[in-house]
Amino acid sequence: IQGFYHAFEGDFIIEENCEAWLHGPVFRNVYNRYSSYRFDPIERVEEFDISVFTTAEKTIIDSVIKNFCCYSGKTLEAFTHMEEPWLRTRGGLPAQSHSDWIIEKELIGQYFKALKDKYNMLTPSDIECYSVERFEQIK
Repeated sequence: IQGFYHAFEGDFIIEENCEAWLHGPVFRNVYNRYSSYRFDPIERVEEFDISVFTTAEKTIIDSVIKNFCCYSGKTLEAFTHMEEPWLRTRGGLPAQSHSDWIIEKELIGQYFKALKDKYNMLTPSDIECYSVERFEQIK
């Protein structure tokens, strides 16, 4: 959501920094909120007021959910391990090393803007082209 929002809107939707953890990019506040579930499905998400989101925010969030949330955690992990912001931030760390290094927002922005251009994404619904191609690479 962070990257695609920046690609389409030129700003970041999440103020918190994302960290390059072992299993993929993590927003620490979200992790802390749901970590008690461990590997089990999250059965209860806190209610929140969706009216705080703009139409553009809702559209991008919905498209990302539609195109990514249908996959397992392990598949999403493999997906993120192919993306440049996570890879570059971790640099030469051994594969099983833990890290809390910040993935720079500028790096996220540049990467997702390049994806938008590469896949000729005109609207958030075009995110599907990228997700389908990448998930095919994982299979």
